[in-house]
Amino acid sequence: MNHFRFFIPTELFYGAGSLEKLATEPLPGKRALVVTGGNSIKRLEILERVLSILQSRSVETFLYDRVTPNPVKEIVAEAARLARNENCDFVVGLGGGSPIDAAKAIAMMAANSGDIWDYIQVGSGGKKPFSKPGLPLIAIPTTAGTGTEGNPTAVITNPDTGEKVGMSCAFPVKSFVDPELTLNISPSYTAFQGFDALFHSLEAFISVRATPVSDVWALESMRLIFAHLAAAVNDGMNLEARAAVSRASMMAGMVICISSCTSAHLIEHSLSGIVQTLPHGEGLILISAAFHALGAQQIPDRYALIADALGFTKPGQTIREKARSFLTALEDLKAACGVSERRLSDHGFSEKDIDRIVRNAHLIAGGPFTRDRYEISDESLAEMIRASL
Repeated sequence: MNHFRFFIPTELFYGAGSLEKLATEPLPGKRALVVTGGNSIKRLEILERVLSILQSRSVETFLYDRVTPNPVKEIVAEAARLARNENCDFVVGLGGGSPIDAAKAIAMMAANSGDIWDYIQVGSGGKKPFSKPGLPLIAIPTTAGTGTEGNPTAVITNPDTGEKVGMSCAFPVKSFVDPELTLNISPSYTAFQGFDALFHSLEAFISVRATPVSDVWALESMRLIFAHLAAAVNDGMNLEARAAVSRASMMAGMVICISSCTSAHLIEHSLSGIVQTLPHGEGLILISAAFHALGAQQIPDRYALIADALGFTKPGQTIREKARSFLTALEDLKAACGVSERRLSDHGFSEKDIDRIVRNAHLIAGGPFTRDRYEISDESLAEMIRASL
């Protein structure tokens, strides 16, 4: 299973060297806005490769390289204006989750009027529908974690209100998932991104929206991450491990389309909406022990199924013992990846922030949490955050 392609409806190209497919696959136009951010894309000459391939195909390129982690709505407005002014036919999202998420929103706003927040469906958003389809989008991930190359969701932040919100834009028309582009990512970010993918799949499995189909994808994604993430973290040039985590991330990004994330993601979006320098994957790690301890108490059967499928159980264990075996395996993976000692207080959070975190989580959710199999009270949520400080 070194190379394959399929439609979801995105046409995905997976495998080492897949970026070269960009040189031969049909493209949706001759004028492209390339959206990216971060110095590593330039330092590792990935941006130069992408621009060179496009230019060799007589595609005129316009570069927007100011995307920041947890992209804000002002970035979307600025880049969409550039796309309109240059009459771009399509958008290329190049980089991690932030540039590709931003590119999705930019592609939509290049074709629609107003501000991106007019189209946000929860919180302070205007709740309008898009009146026109966006520009076609090509996604080229250089990290393995968000899986944004395989779904229509973009996560955008309003810095004025602290709201970090997922919105449905459109699936990329093509995504090139080349594990070679993930080599040399720092150990900490490899871990953050890999745990993001793990929690996508874990949440999809325990979500009220899970189905027998999504369960298969979620379990395989989790299996790959437990088997290979520590190796990818500890050896940045281990292509076999990088390829496995890239595949897991891609599957995890798709599985949330046929299931969903749970309130864990809403809580993390509240956290990184308030402290915008907090990496999303790290935020999920920080709350994971408390969140999944509650989950294993409330729905031990789902956690026991994961533990059984991934080989974490022993003969004769009860369902609750199996669920606890999964929690132990999760903590062991954190330790193996060097992220087990991190706390919310490392990012400046304290007891005084708890009420705001709880309030913003509900604001982002559009009201009560609806995707968990059990009710999470505000008291339980506050205690979860307190335990993570």
